[in-house]
Amino acid sequence: MPVRRIFGFLLVLSASIFAGPLTSQAGDKPDVIRIGVAMAGVGGRPYSAGNYISGVHVKGLLEKEFAADGTKIEWHFFAGAGPAVNEALASGQLDFAWQGDLPEIVGRSLGLKTRLLLAAGTRFPTYIAIPSDSTLKSLADLKGRTVSNFNGTLFQLTAANILSTVGLSYRDLKVVNLDAATSLSALAAHQVDASFTSYYSFGARDKGLIKYLYTTKGQDPKLSSQAAFLVTDDFAKAHPAIVNRVVKVLVGEAHWASEPANQPALYDIWAKVGVPAALFKEAQAGEDPKILNSPLFDDFITAQYERSAANSLRFNLIRSPVDMNGWIDREPLKLALQSLGLERYWPEFDKDGKPVVTQ
Repeated sequence: MPVRRIFGFLLVLSASIFAGPLTSQAGDKPDVIRIGVAMAGVGGRPYSAGNYISGVHVKGLLEKEFAADGTKIEWHFFAGAGPAVNEALASGQLDFAWQGDLPEIVGRSLGLKTRLLLAAGTRFPTYIAIPSDSTLKSLADLKGRTVSNFNGTLFQLTAANILSTVGLSYRDLKVVNLDAATSLSALAAHQVDASFTSYYSFGARDKGLIKYLYTTKGQDPKLSSQAAFLVTDDFAKAHPAIVNRVVKVLVGEAHWASEPANQPALYDIWAKVGVPAALFKEAQAGEDPKILNSPLFDDFITAQYERSAANSLRFNLIRSPVDMNGWIDREPLKLALQSLGLERYWPEFDKDGKPVVTQ
């Protein structure tokens, strides 16, 4: 079933059946702030990795920020990733959410009213894993093969982008929709020929179960994927000061996560998902943490979202174009950077991912 039909069904179903109350208290002191995360750890552990949102959760930073207000912070982790988060957003069960670009774009195309606040996990590398004894040699060899991917997530759009570099599309493959853990099991059992995956697969590689046919790491940054932290339009209108406080806390943690000296502690936080910290260290070796943990919607990330929106339509993942105008709300980030004295801390990049030289 095309991803837009899956999302459309979920949005209609959730809106009609699971419709819940919006934040119950008027004014600028809500009773509860509900945050959705499009990730869960091994076995459904309530943790995430690969972004600074993880530290905000583990350290209880928002809980500390709003303790005096009597506002409760609720964290919801979704093993079903982006599609499940969109369902919760549509049913009014979340105020903020972290998810990848494709589900955000699909949700907006189907009428979800949100505002993108912060980049939160950029330049994600994608790996194409194959069984350790596979004879596949190149991307072109995937034609006609059975390949697993977690559809509806940012990996589906990234996969389409990667395949297009060699003139292939999803239609040229026999795509099986499997989550990350199931894909690795299917690879090891030779039930699929390849799988689009992430550094979560390093453990299977180290056991000799898989090897890699391809990775976007070290290649054109436009082939990488990205995620963002968003707020619902209703919550932003009702509680603008709360949004500014939430963003300030997140930007402060992004700064902590960007400091080289803090990387070991950051990997330990990420390891709570059930993946050894050493694998995160390997995945990010040679990368600048200031780039990976930047909250900025600079020209590159903005262009990436524009490209993702255009490609989602091109690859038939959405039915109608998504207009980026007005979707990114930069004001809370601007205020946070000024308040924390971080206006020039993170490097900025042009639309092609090249550094912008500032005077």
